[in-house]
Amino acid sequence: MAQVGLNDLHFALLEEDTKETLTYASPEDLVGAINATINPTVNTQEIYADDQLWESISALGKIDVEIETADLPLKVRAKILGNKIVDGVLIENKADVPPHIALGFKSLKSNGTYRYVWLLKGVAQPMAEDYSTKKDSVEHKMPKLKLTFMPRLHDGEWKRTADEDSTEFQGAELWFVNVPGGDSEIEGDGMHGD
Repeated sequence: MAQVGLNDLHFALLEEDTKETLTYASPEDLVGAINATINPTVNTQEIYADDQLWESISALGKIDVEIETADLPLKVRAKILGNKIVDGVLIENKADVPPHIALGFKSLKSNGTYRYVWLLKGVAQPMAEDYSTKKDSVEHKMPKLKLTFMPRLHDGEWKRTADEDSTEFQGAELWFVNVPGGDSEIEGDGMHGD
């Protein structure tokens, strides 16, 4: 099925990711989802023998993600990028350290059902901004957030995806309540990837 939509963009701060413990804060809305691009990097090593390709081994590298939204309020931006807000002013400092976050959304498929996605551990890059003067025709400038995602230390997972039209998936109603796999996940919610 073709993907024809994008909405319900959420993020959640990753509070702890160790072999023993995995904890996320409660998911929060990111308003006005426009685009989401997910681009995994795969590193491949090829071995040739007897004048032919003998073996090809691939490993997952970083996962580049770009999100475009209609708006990115300063309070949300501060949380995602590790900045401060003082008296309503966003303060960006060279020493700011963006926290690890999870990013979730759903995408309408051409059959009228949704595909649900959580990217499980990523870090945002400082935002590029583009401003220009107003002209005769309106030109919108939308915030773009670039992130690098990676596997979690806890279990090696980096993404969870589910289709609403799958008979096995029963977790659509709870998809944005908690990030899948975290300690606060609701048991029996249909999000376990056994």
